[in-house]
Amino acid sequence: MEATVDEVGRIVVPKALRDRLRLTPGTKVDVSEYGDGLHVTPVSRTARLEERDGRLVAVSETPVTDDDVLALVDAGRR
Repeated sequence: MEATVDEVGRIVVPKALRDRLRLTPGTKVDVSEYGDGLHVTPVSRTARLEERDGRLVAVSETPVTDDDVLALVDAGRR
C-alpha cells in the first residue's frame, strides 16, 4: 500500500492496515531502518526473551488468540 510523507515527516498508515493490525490512536510503534525501507512494529507487541527452566522463551504482554495463530498459519500457506 502506498502512503505519503507530509511536510513534517508524518506518514498516515492506510486504514485497512490499521484495522488489520489493530493500530489505534496513541499506539506506540518502534520504527527502524530495514534495507532501503522502514520496519514499523507496535511496541506493545514486541517480545522479549526470558530464561525459564534453563531455556529461552519468547514472552510478550500481548495476548495471542487461537484466531491470531490460525491467521498466521493460513498466511504462511498462501
